[in-house]
This record gives sequence, C-alpha cells and structure tokens, in this order.
Amino acid sequence: EIPDDEAEKITTVQTAIDYIEENR
Repeated sequence: EIPDDEAEKITTVQTAIDYIEENR
C-alpha cells in the first residue's frame, strides 16, 4: 500500500517522463 503523497510523487515523475519522451 503506497501512501498518497508517495503515489502523487510517482505520478508527477511519470508525467514528467512522458512529457520529456514526447518532446525529444
């Protein structure tokens, strides 16, 4: 079970990765 703040950090990182991947 992942705490909400940790899950939110993971989501933010994943969003950033997706953005970087799209804009290479």
